[in-house]
Amino acid sequence: MKRLIIILIMIAIFVPVGNEVYSKDKTAPGFALFNMDGKLIRLSSLLAKGPIILDFWASYCKPCIREMPQLIEMEKRYKRKKNVRLVLINIDKEGKKKASQILKKLKIKNECLLDIYQMTIKKYSPTLKVPAVFLIDRKGRITFQAIGESKEVLNGLERAIVRLN
Repeated sequence: MKRLIIILIMIAIFVPVGNEVYSKDKTAPGFALFNMDGKLIRLSSLLAKGPIILDFWASYCKPCIREMPQLIEMEKRYKRKKNVRLVLINIDKEGKKKASQILKKLKIKNECLLDIYQMTIKKYSPTLKVPAVFLIDRKGRITFQAIGESKEVLNGLERAIVRLN
């Protein structure tokens, strides 16, 4: 019994539960999604213009909606210096209707892609947990990711942007 308690304590200490915030250096999975205007956008075409922040979100996700204006402000701060752009990916199955309601309410004009079948988010966040934020450098490597709500997301993302070449 004592051994079982020790094992459970070790699991609680060393196995992360809930939110994931860490940097990663792996190749970003490719995708092709339609934007709000019906144009097909590929990851490769986005990266041709420089590094991107991918923000997976849903209309029912309160933390996603709270985080979006802050991500937009971060994009404004680093767009000139680091050529970083924010790309929003909505995962609502209702698609454009739900996404446009939220974007209009928040007065957001950023590129928004639609992942209504949730195939792209499954490549990035297999559990479909949102918000999910990724920084992808111009070579297509994920240099930062944060899945789930955390106070450290924006600080970690900013540090990763500063480290970009």
